[in-house]
Amino acid sequence: MRDVNLLAVPNQSFTVTINGVLWELTVKVARGTMLADVKRDGADLVLGQRIVAEFPILPYRHLSHQGNFAILTRDGELPWWE
Repeated sequence: MRDVNLLAVPNQSFTVTINGVLWELTVKVARGTMLADVKRDGADLVLGQRIVAEFPILPYRHLSHQGNFAILTRDGELPWWE
């Protein structure tokens, strides 16, 4: 497992290379919840995926064979940018 730190801002995009795979993530706020877009090597995997604490952002096994992401929060609360 690798930690990727997020900024305390409502919307952000970043890239990270892990084991030769380029990941592009966009995290955004939408009506009391947070959403994510994930690209792997330039290909869209999910768009507007709701982020739930401690659950994988890529919801299907066939999308996550090269890795996955999860947001960890205190006490399993819904992730929020603040």
